[in-house]
Amino acid sequence: MLRIALELADTEPVDFCQDLSLPEGVGGEDAVAWEPVHLTGRLRRSGSGYTVSGTVAAQGRLRCVRCLAEFVFSFEERFFVQMLPLSLAPQEEEVQLTKKDLDVRFYTEPVLDLRELAAEQVELALPVKPLCREDCLGLCPRCGADLNKGACGCRPEVDERWHKLLDFHPVS
Repeated sequence: MLRIALELADTEPVDFCQDLSLPEGVGGEDAVAWEPVHLTGRLRRSGSGYTVSGTVAAQGRLRCVRCLAEFVFSFEERFFVQMLPLSLAPQEEEVQLTKKDLDVRFYTEPVLDLRELAAEQVELALPVKPLCREDCLGLCPRCGADLNKGACGCRPEVDERWHKLLDFHPVS
């Protein structure tokens, strides 16, 4: 059951529990691989649309943006999405969104795609800049050595424009 017809929830809530493989490209270039995502939740009728609430749990390997090492990233988070027909979408060209508006999805086809929902929730949970650890030192910009493993053999670069300041002695 990868897709659920929304009308099924018109009379009573529809529960789901699925392990899903993510579509190619989720997580962008920093994502190396994903294990199947565990998605559980409930779809129910709500006013003129539907609500989907539940939990998503995922684990994958990401690449650190500083040192390029791979590391395990895992999370489990609750989610809430309101689904409304496209006819209820704001018609103005520019609309100021509130925090509440970020959990709304407009649909043209009355179907909940669980794989798409899982991918969206994983994307939202990813860090903006994946780091293998907070204090990652990254790579040496000259020789490319991993500075987390120790200092490289490069000599410190001295900017000659500031060399005169080394002789500066403040007057007391």
